[in-house]
Amino acid sequence: MHHLACPKCHEPLILDGKSYRCQNGHCYDIAKQKYINLLLNPDKATNNPGDNKESLLCRQHHLNKGYYDGILNEVMHCLTKYTSSPRQLLDLGCGEGYYTYRIKELLNDDSTIYGLDISKIGIQMATKYTKDIYWIVGNSKNIPIDDHSLDVITALFTVVNAQEIERCLKKNSYIIHVTANPYHLVEFKELIYDEIKIKSDQHIRLPFSVVESYDYKQTIHLQTKEDTLNLLQMTPHYYHIKKERRHVLDTLGEFDVTIDIRITVYQVS
Repeated sequence: MHHLACPKCHEPLILDGKSYRCQNGHCYDIAKQKYINLLLNPDKATNNPGDNKESLLCRQHHLNKGYYDGILNEVMHCLTKYTSSPRQLLDLGCGEGYYTYRIKELLNDDSTIYGLDISKIGIQMATKYTKDIYWIVGNSKNIPIDDHSLDVITALFTVVNAQEIERCLKKNSYIIHVTANPYHLVEFKELIYDEIKIKSDQHIRLPFSVVESYDYKQTIHLQTKEDTLNLLQMTPHYYHIKKERRHVLDTLGEFDVTIDIRITVYQVS
């Protein structure tokens, strides 16, 4: 059973043919690719918010080669440790859908999985993995999910809104939050920036009870220039390269780079 909610009034959405409707008459059509657009105009700053197609394609190519599966495995470990089947699970900021799809595949149970991202292009790409996930175009500041209906939220490298998380999760449920440490992808930073600035991560910590928090580090070997550029172009660092530094892109080939992340499991009471 799904728990989709109207983004305008937050009443439950009911499937009616090829559309979802709420009791107040708001209606949302299911797209041909089997996703639902629940992003309201007031909830988007531009006509095409979110990551651009080039960045999403680079992310898709990188993730499908398994380079970040170490991160996926850590998330799965936390999911199976703290939650049980069947789950109502939302992957927040799912991008082109790789992690969401793999989570569903690895759980291999009757859990209901939602993947939400503000990028319509990303969600359209995600539908190609599977149609057995509720793929949603939406805003993390206005999550179109019923109040207190979710067992767990996963949020990997994405901005989250604490109030919305608290509203959507059941009592004593969990959020698995993956964030980058200052030396994540440090080898790229050393190529791009004159100085690596270490910023406090206090602003991305969430105001919930910490059940577990730990660092995960791994060095991955990118086997080709294409693989190296895919990883770089799926990060914000690529768009911060100064004109006088762009020549470094021509020198890239095989590349060793450091994954350095923090995995935090919060419980929302």
